[in-house]
Amino acid sequence: MPSITARRLHLAAGTLAIAASLALAGCGNSSTPASPLGVVVGTALAGPTCPVERPGDPLCAPRPVTGTVELRQQDRVVATAAIDTAGSFSATVPAGRYTVAVDVGSNLFPTCPAVEVTVVAGATATVEVQCDTGIR
Repeated sequence: MPSITARRLHLAAGTLAIAASLALAGCGNSSTPASPLGVVVGTALAGPTCPVERPGDPLCAPRPVTGTVELRQQDRVVATAAIDTAGSFSATVPAGRYTVAVDVGSNLFPTCPAVEVTVVAGATATVEVQCDTGIR
């Protein structure tokens, strides 16, 4: 039977080997380099809201859109964000060029055009989506 000192030495060597393996695993080269991130913030508002708009009339101001926003790259959805009650949304995405598309669900109106945005790493890009209510 090995002595207590030999068992301690064997245990210490095993612990050191495990620690070294874990440390080296963290130093490995990732096959997919991390892409720097940026943020897209925006609003989705619908108008007109009155048949005959009068400038400055708060009752005819654009209204927040209900739904979600998709950020797409080459027909692939990269991020989805909910539109809050103020019509605002935000999403963190890798740097690049995106198409911002508002999804209002099964509603026919409002219709919202897609908007292009370029996201720069470490920066915030602002988007304003102006949706059409169909009111004339």
